[in-house]
Amino acid sequence: MENQINKTDYYSSNSRSGKVFRIIGMVFVGVIFAVLFALVFGFLVKWLWNFLMPGLFGLAQITYWQAFAMVVLAKLLFGAFGSHPRDKNHGHPSPFDKWHDRFHGSSHAPWDQKGSHWKYYRQYWQDEGKEAFEAYVKRVQAKEEGAQHVE
Repeated sequence: MENQINKTDYYSSNSRSGKVFRIIGMVFVGVIFAVLFALVFGFLVKWLWNFLMPGLFGLAQITYWQAFAMVVLAKLLFGAFGSHPRDKNHGHPSPFDKWHDRFHGSSHAPWDQKGSHWKYYRQYWQDEGKEAFEAYVKRVQAKEEGAQHVE
């Protein structure tokens, strides 16, 4: 008789140990990519600095570690480590938000607006959209042909 062992996939979301190993693997791969990115970015900053700054401003050339330290310093000064809030205005509406809401409402898609005639748009397009569009194209082409004959 075959042994009835839990045959849950090792990396499936149902396996608790699979989740742990998957998270550890993602962290490990993330650290590897971060280190590779830092190395490549340091060389890129070094090359750009040594290519541009001595000729433009008469500044000295820098080493890789100086370039890497400049990248870290810029990150500390202009963008702190960690997560960034999605609301960059810290809860205050921007003038662009008011302008956008005036023309588009709070939703980007007009048919998602509540209490609007746009709620029928998807159904209309499924029922009559193609025929209505083809009729519109014929009207536009007829107008264009009429305008060409006048000229």
